[in-house]
Amino acid sequence: MRSCLRLLAVTTLWSVTFVTATAYADVPRTPDGNGVILASGWSGAAPVQLEIFCDPQCPYCAQLESTYGDRFAGDLASGRLAVTYRWLTFLDAKHHNDVSALISNALFLAADPTTSATAYQALVQDLYRHQSPDGPNNSDIAAMARESGVAAVVADRIAAGDYAVDAAALNEANQARLDEVNPADPGTPTVYDLKTNRVVDIQDPGWLDALSS
Repeated sequence: MRSCLRLLAVTTLWSVTFVTATAYADVPRTPDGNGVILASGWSGAAPVQLEIFCDPQCPYCAQLESTYGDRFAGDLASGRLAVTYRWLTFLDAKHHNDVSALISNALFLAADPTTSATAYQALVQDLYRHQSPDGPNNSDIAAMARESGVAAVVADRIAAGDYAVDAAALNEANQARLDEVNPADPGTPTVYDLKTNRVVDIQDPGWLDALSS
C-alpha cells in the first residue's frame, strides 16, 4: 500500500468557513485534543490499540478502510480494538480545495459522546467509499452520518456546518505527531501500535491478525 506525503512547500493557503462559532468540545479526544478515540468502554482495556493517521482525500487511506474497515468495526464492537484517528488536511493544498478541512471538521462534530465507536467507524468507511475530487458538502456528510447511526441532533450540527476544530492547527499538530512516530515515511495512512510504540507494516496482509493473536 502506498502513501500520500505532505507538500513541503505550499504557495496557496486554503481555508474553510463554518456557519457558526459554536464549538462542541466535550468529545472523546486525545489529551492534546487532536485525535478522536474510538473504543467500547475504556480504550486502555483493548488488547490492540492503534493510532491511525489519515487525510480524508488520501486514496490509500480509502484503500485501507476498504480492506480493513469492517474488521475494525467488528473488533471495536467486541472490545478487542481501540482506534485513535488523527485527521490531517495537507491534501487540500495539493488539490486546491477545502475538502479535507470540511470533512475533518464534520468528523470532530461526529465525535460526540452520543456517538458509538461503531457508528463513527461506519461514517469513516462511508466517507471513504464516496471519495470524489469535489468531495461531499455538509448536507451529504450529515446524511451519511444519520445512515451510520449518528444521532440526529449531531447530524444536524454537521449539516449546519458548525465549528468543531481549527483545521490548520489540527493538521500542524497531527503532522508533528506523525513526524515523531514515523520519521522515515511520514505519509498517510500510517498505522501506529500504541502498545509496542512501533509503526505497523500494513503491507503485510496478516498484520491485523498478528496484532490480535
